[in-house]
Amino acid sequence: MLPRIAFRNIFRNRRRSAITLVVIVMGVVGLILFGGYKNATFYSLRESTIRNRLGHLQVYQRGYSTAQASKPLEYALDDVAAVRAAIERDPRVKMTAAQITLMGLISNGEKSETFLATAVEPAKEKLMLSQRMVSGSPLSDRESDGIIIGRGLAQSMNVKPGDYLTIMTTTVAGSLNAMDVRVAGIFLTGMKEYDDRAVKMPIAGAQQLLQTRKVERLIVMLRDTEETERVRSDLERLFAQKRWALEMKGWSELATFYHQVVLLYNGIFSFLGLIVFAIVILSVANTIIMSIFERTREIGTMMAIGTTRRRVWSMFLLEGVFVGILGGAIGISCGYALASLLNHAHIMLPPPPSYTEGYLLRLRTAPSLFVTTFLIAVITATFSAILPALRASRLKIVDALGHI
Repeated sequence: MLPRIAFRNIFRNRRRSAITLVVIVMGVVGLILFGGYKNATFYSLRESTIRNRLGHLQVYQRGYSTAQASKPLEYALDDVAAVRAAIERDPRVKMTAAQITLMGLISNGEKSETFLATAVEPAKEKLMLSQRMVSGSPLSDRESDGIIIGRGLAQSMNVKPGDYLTIMTTTVAGSLNAMDVRVAGIFLTGMKEYDDRAVKMPIAGAQQLLQTRKVERLIVMLRDTEETERVRSDLERLFAQKRWALEMKGWSELATFYHQVVLLYNGIFSFLGLIVFAIVILSVANTIIMSIFERTREIGTMMAIGTTRRRVWSMFLLEGVFVGILGGAIGISCGYALASLLNHAHIMLPPPPSYTEGYLLRLRTAPSLFVTTFLIAVITATFSAILPALRASRLKIVDALGHI
């Protein structure tokens, strides 16, 4: 009986209740839109970070991550085939890819620039979808001296696909070695600092340049990112059983930029939540206080005929709860509809810091986001009704009956 009376009381002053609901709905919609944008940003940044450079897991020779190697590939994998075969037996593993990183100078005969190269297996590189080709063709297994370079580096060197360059680096023995290479294509990742120095080449060409048959690390790509820690634990047990002197790192340990973005966006989301919390508290509290003011004689009459103060307090508290439930439910419906509309609007956003290209606006909504925003609306509205309800329950019967 009491909940029904409290629910009907919300609509006694429809204009004021409507204004309060609009405030709650706007707050819920704002949290849903930003939360969806945050989730989409986290997901796309995570997957692009994994596919562009890191993979889900990286396997090294033991000591690679802690030792200061004085020569290239001083801590390198020897029996890559055996390690790869053992890892790929796991059905959760999509593929493995060998990589080598090297740096040095690249020259067109007139100008030299420093470069940071990643030697890859071309066939595996295509499956990773790690970059967008701007011009030319991707790497080929049939051309060990073919390379692709970042757009910024290509512009700095004034080269185009088909031109020849010379790259020079230090071999595993510590001597200098140079190699003529053909620019097969130009690619773009969107990260300016990386594109200004980036080179990718077949692993066979890098091994020829470094004068070795070893590889630096083995990239492990999984079918599902959520399986990363479980696969890592299983592989660590496998390596221990086979007594392989290997170590491993997950993408999360290597993705410093990703975690910085997560901290920034979570801070913004928390700040917006506090703003919505404050606005809803003031709005709902004002609505209930005005309702108490208008119904003071009614409250006095109720207590005069035997209604307990606890029951009066509960009735006004329930009004706050129902306002929160209504506002949260309407807000979720509006937020879902607006998020779907924005996802189909194909809105392009400007490039973020350190990137050179904009990206498509996407909102990634999930049940957990709707549940969280709904609870925020209900809890905030309930909290804001506590003090006004307490004030109503403490009215003196004589003063309330005489209120004008």
